[in-house]
This record gives sequence, structure tokens and C-alpha cells, in this order.
Amino acid sequence: MAENDKGFSFRQLFFREDKGTLPREDVQKTQSLAPVIKNDYISNDNEQAPVEAQNQSLVQDFVQRLQGLINQNNQPGFDFLEFTESLFEEKQNPTPEVYKTVFRIAQKIDKSLTPSKLLDSAMFYKNLVQRTADGEIDKGVSKKQALQTEKDTEKNNLNNGLRDTQAKIEQLTRQIQELRNQETALSGQLLAIDQKYDGKFSDIDRKVSAIRNAKEQVIVSIVDIEAGIKSNLS
Repeated sequence: MAENDKGFSFRQLFFREDKGTLPREDVQKTQSLAPVIKNDYISNDNEQAPVEAQNQSLVQDFVQRLQGLINQNNQPGFDFLEFTESLFEEKQNPTPEVYKTVFRIAQKIDKSLTPSKLLDSAMFYKNLVQRTADGEIDKGVSKKQALQTEKDTEKNNLNNGLRDTQAKIEQLTRQIQELRNQETALSGQLLAIDQKYDGKFSDIDRKVSAIRNAKEQVIVSIVDIEAGIKSNLS
């Protein structure tokens, strides 16, 4: 079998389709025919597949990547991969008898093949997948932590800005209240200013009037005496 074909026929081993799980072709069709999902997390402007179908497609993509990695690292000779491929060529859900039959045929190809060698080979591929997946998971965890740090920093900056703005609002509110108090006091003083000066104006007016009257009386007396002098002594 050609190198590019290895791993194709034992796909069921790496991706078990549960009841209700869509094959990849049907998932793609579901994505293309999916209606718009309107909520807070998915844009109303773009057509999106249901979240479950998206997750299923994502799992399939990673399964294919891991399967490709296994194929690229296929060990020489008849090992776990070739045994699995032969196994699933016989039956999708192999029975114990199928396992035994395939193993007997495999031993004719490689007389040194034993169950232990198959298990050792399986452990090699399992460890390869484990290391690769763990590495990707670690990258995801690190990226999530960095994103959380970025979020926390941005949130703290916004909280600090909000507190500063609130403090300024409180300060301005106090200043406005003080200015309003000053406005009220000045308005009261303005209303009382006429009363404050009216008495003083009246007092001055009375004094001026009294002086005028006194002046007139004194002048009249002087004029009378002047007239008497002119008439009686000239």
C-alpha cells in the first residue's frame, strides 16, 4: 500500500462516531446550510454552524492531524499500524476471531511478530500522540493564561480609570454644590442690599432737608434784620 494511503482505512480506530455524530462530509453540509444563530456570542451578520457541529468538526480536524503525524512516523516493518489497517479492512467492529485471524495472517508476513511487539508498537504511537497533544494543550493553556493576564490588565486599567473619573465627578459635584451655596448667599445679599442702604439714604436726606430749612430760616432772619436796618437807620 502506498505511503499516502496508510492510516486511511483504520480511521475508525482514531475517531469513533457515536450515535447522532455526523460524518465529516455531513458536518460540512450542515455548516454550509446552517441558519444564522442570533445570540451575544455569534455575529448576526455571518452564517454559523451549530456549536456542537463546530466542536465536532474541530475534533475531527485534530484527529486527522494526529493521524497524519502517526502516518509520518510509521515504523519499518509490519507493526501496529499495518495490523490495525488489516484489522479494519476485515470488519469495522472486529470480533476476537477477526483479531486472531488477522494476527495469523500477519505472522505469515513477519514471522517475528508477537502480541508483545504489537503492544510495544502501539505504545510508541500512543506516546507520540500523547507528547504531541500535551504540547498543543500546554500551548493552549499558556495562550489562555497570557490572554487572561491581558484581560486582567485591561480590566484593571479600566477600573482605575473609572475610579479616577468617579473621584473627579465627586470633586466637581462638591465644587458645584459650594458654588450653588455661594450663589444662594449672594442672591440673598443682593435682595437685602436695598434695605441695607435705604435707611442710610433716608437719614442723609433728612439731614440735608434739615440743613436747607435751617439755612432758609437763618437767611430769612438775616434778610429781615437787613431790611430793618435799611429802613430805620438810613
